[in-house]
Amino acid sequence: MKIPLKIISLYKKFFHFLGCWRKGEPAWQVYWRHYCFPHWRFFAAYFSLFPLLDRQALKERVEAIRPQHYWRLRVLLRNNAAERILRTVHERCLFQAYPEDSSPIIVYLIIGFFSPEAFLLALGGEKVIVFGLERFRDLSSLDLLYAHEYAHLLLARKKISIPQEKKAAWYLISEGLASWFSWQVLPERPLTDHLFLRRDRFNWCLQNEDFLKDIFRSSSQDLERIIRYEQQGETSLGLPPRALHFLGYRIVENYVRQFPGLTFSKLIGELQELWRGL
Repeated sequence: MKIPLKIISLYKKFFHFLGCWRKGEPAWQVYWRHYCFPHWRFFAAYFSLFPLLDRQALKERVEAIRPQHYWRLRVLLRNNAAERILRTVHERCLFQAYPEDSSPIIVYLIIGFFSPEAFLLALGGEKVIVFGLERFRDLSSLDLLYAHEYAHLLLARKKISIPQEKKAAWYLISEGLASWFSWQVLPERPLTDHLFLRRDRFNWCLQNEDFLKDIFRSSSQDLERIIRYEQQGETSLGLPPRALHFLGYRIVENYVRQFPGLTFSKLIGELQELWRGL
């Protein structure tokens, strides 16, 4: 049974807003009327991710919009280029692993101001994949990001119960699982792409794996700190951003090496074994 992919291209509504807005007219009312209000269910969930953002700050950001700032993105997205990439990689993901239920995979393509490039969002009791396109300079990583988030979505749908003391470990392992899965989907791409690491940082991680383990173990009960270290790095420790998830990948890689042919679906059923690696 094929799992459908439902793509909601809200970026087209953003371009519609730009087309309706006339120079000299307050942008906020037009933005609200043509972009936010018609899709408020989504945007209410989206804005909840940014608790420090208030209405006035958003209004000021909207009023600072200039249509010429988006010409490159408009060219990049013409002829449904992003949608075509997503549909192709979706088929490759299905070949590797199916969700446990048959409900569609829902993807939102949006233009915001401060979105991560790709993330899961809780919307109406389900998880959806969201791409914040405002940071994209090209679409070369879109297939990688989709495969990565597809894996996270499968993990979310499995509703795995994680003990409090294992949440930081699970954060790293889930990132490792997603990176490993995307490599199975797109094996022609170098591993550094799947880990979203520059080659120099990847080499640094290889050389400092024990150091990374020490950093994790010293903060293994503090999920917020581990996330901060992963996202921002820590200058005082000499830790670059996006290095800790390398540990999660190595744990998955080492485990799979012991059991050749292990599928992603079976792998996520053996979390206890993976946790022992951290």
